[in-house]
Amino acid sequence: MKKFYLAISLAICLASAPLTTYAQAKKAKSAAVTMNETQKEKQQFAYGFYKTYMNSLIYQLSDLYMVIAKKFVSPKVLKKTADTGADVLLNAQDCVKENLQTLKIKALNNDWFRVSFSWPTEKYEVIKDHIIYIKIKEQGKSFIIEDATTEMPKLTK
Repeated sequence: MKKFYLAISLAICLASAPLTTYAQAKKAKSAAVTMNETQKEKQQFAYGFYKTYMNSLIYQLSDLYMVIAKKFVSPKVLKKTADTGADVLLNAQDCVKENLQTLKIKALNNDWFRVSFSWPTEKYEVIKDHIIYIKIKEQGKSFIIEDATTEMPKLTK
């Protein structure tokens, strides 16, 4: 029953991603780089997506992570994951609570975003920062992750 309530809350979180990331968007506004409205919406989408996606992996909510991925990730990115055997959205094979607690999303340009989170040791000392670059495009009234890579993309303004 607990998993059912968690699944429902994750679905609501994803559906209302722009509202759940208001604090992060406000914090990002004070950064030196000025973001336009589209960048803000894409950043909020990315943050909401990753929070929901990572929670579904952490709490092993059946195949919820695949349902989320199929709806908000392009088939090209899903194929990369299938081909490599590691989740290209995380650059890892699993996910832990500490990853979610250190999650950060930063806009690089209109389409590309830098996703980062840390892996702790047993003593909770950071041993490695995971960095993934994702490309987000509009699709209907929402967004989709069109590409994901560990290599810094060539950016155009």
